[in-house]
Formats: sequence, C-alpha cells, structure tokens
Amino acid sequence: MSAVTLVTGKELAAHIGCRPSYVVQLKREGRVVPAEGGKGYLLEPSLALYRDTRSPAHVAVAQRHAAGRGGALAAPSGQDDDGADLDAGEDTGGGNQGSQARRARALADKAEVDAKAAQRDLDISLGLLLDRRDVEAILGQAAGALRAELERMADTLAPQLAATVDEARCRELVWNEVSHSLEELSRAFREVARPGEGGA
Repeated sequence: MSAVTLVTGKELAAHIGCRPSYVVQLKREGRVVPAEGGKGYLLEPSLALYRDTRSPAHVAVAQRHAAGRGGALAAPSGQDDDGADLDAGEDTGGGNQGSQARRARALADKAEVDAKAAQRDLDISLGLLLDRRDVEAILGQAAGALRAELERMADTLAPQLAATVDEARCRELVWNEVSHSLEELSRAFREVARPGEGGA
C-alpha cells in the first residue's frame, strides 16, 4: 500500500489549478481532505473528493468554453486549457469583467449624483436656486396680491369714472390705479423674497 502524500494548501492549489485562497473555500465546503492536526492536506484523497463533488453545471460550462476555443477538455482534471479551475470561477473571466463593469458604472453614477447634489447645495447657498415649495409660495402670495388689487381697482375707479366726462381725466384715473396696483404687486414680491435673501 502506497503512502499518502501530504501537501500544503499552495501545493494542492497547484495540483487543482486554482488559487490558494480557493483551497480554503474548498476546505470550508468539505471538498478536500485535511491532514490530521489540520496541517496540510492529503493529496490523493483531496483530488478524488474534489473531482467527485464538482458541479455538473461547471463541467458543462468548461466543455462549452473549450469547444469555443477549439480545444478538448480533460474531464478528470477539472481544468480548462489554461489550467484554471472552472469551479473557482476562473473561466474566461467574462462574468468577472461584467461585474467589474457594473461596479464601475454604479460608481460613476454615484459620483455624478454626488456632484449634482454638491452643485445644487452651492447654488442654494449662493442664492441662485430656490426650493420649489418656496417658489410656489411666492407665486401664490403674488397672485393673491394681484387679485386683491384688481378687485380694489374696480371699487375705487367706478365712482370716480362715473362722475368724470373728460376722457383725458378718465385715462389719468385709470393709469394712477394701474400704477398703484403694479407698485403694490412689486412690493409684495420684495417682501416675500426678503426672508430668503436674509437666509442666504
């Protein structure tokens, strides 16, 4: 009976065709045989257990990739043509590149959102940008002031115009009321905008 070969994790990784870190994962999954005392691994039993517990899906993927490259896949070894273990996710790297591209896109999107938020905060602090609710409140108050002035104008002008027959005098009365209403509207805008200016 031949003696069982004892190897380190790095040596076992070289036999399997993967990174040493993947051997640690295999150990956690119970797919390799550690030596007594936990120092090293039993080579032949570990390779046999590893082959027996390989996922058929990974084998199929490895064969498909090998066929695409025009090479043959050695079934027992569990490695592709480059000696990389497909169980370890070390195939052609397409999935890895895809996840890296998605991560780069996500980071770029986050950076863009952060830049827009910083620009918005700067514009607000400089008084170049108003909050939508503040603008709606300002416009609502201005519209209310304009309506009040127009209603007041009718009540004020009606008796004055009724008592006046001179057209020039009528024009003057109307213009005075319109000017007064415009001034009141401007004053309303200034009063509404003043708290925002003080806050900036």
